Amino acid sequence: LSNMSESLFTETPRFSKGVQLINELDIDRFPKLLTRILQNLHNKAEPAFNEAEQVKLGPALSLTSSELVLVIETLTFICQQAAYHATKPGILMTELEAVAINSDKCKVICEGWSAHGKPTIEKLKKHSFAPKQLQSVEWHLNLKLAQDSKSNLKEPNAIFQLNVENNDNDGVPSEPVLLEFNHSQLFNLYNKLEVIQSQLDSLS
Repeated sequence: LSNMSESLFTETPRFSKGVQLINELDIDRFPKLLTRILQNLHNKAEPAFNEAEQVKLGPALSLTSSELVLVIETLTFICQQAAYHATKPGILMTELEAVAINSDKCKVICEGWSAHGKPTIEKLKKHSFAPKQLQSVEWHLNLKLAQDSKSNLKEPNAIFQLNVENNDNDGVPSEPVLLEFNHSQLFNLYNKLEVIQSQLDSLS
């Protein structure tokens, strides 16, 4: 989850092209496409549509194979963002309109999210999109000389060791992640964690 004061979607050239293709889709076929993506959102192991299905789906939607991949990728990203932020349909509508998705497609996406959003989030809470998962945290305080060589002052900092575990079950242990923070960096992190905690609370 990230700070919702920022836009839900980052408008990269690829995302904008995906939006353009979505806007051109047949509105009658669009709901089934979206529903399939929503219902499969929690499944990291398998795509929403297998290769055989994509071969048939592309011509049915008047899309090339690469265009179909981009449409699925863009809709998946939209649904993931809505899930990560536990976005309410009204807010989602505003965010979709802000990136120039047509009103008819906005309506279908928001209706689909209203119907499938809650069970989708429940499934996602049981799965992790990240390849590694935090197991434990170790930390200690440290003092180091200030960068100004003329000063004898020492700057306090905190060293964190994040012990993570691979989610891929490949038997390969993960290297611990070491992070160093000065006072202002740690304070900024704390504020962001407070926001994340409040958003996690809204999911529970």
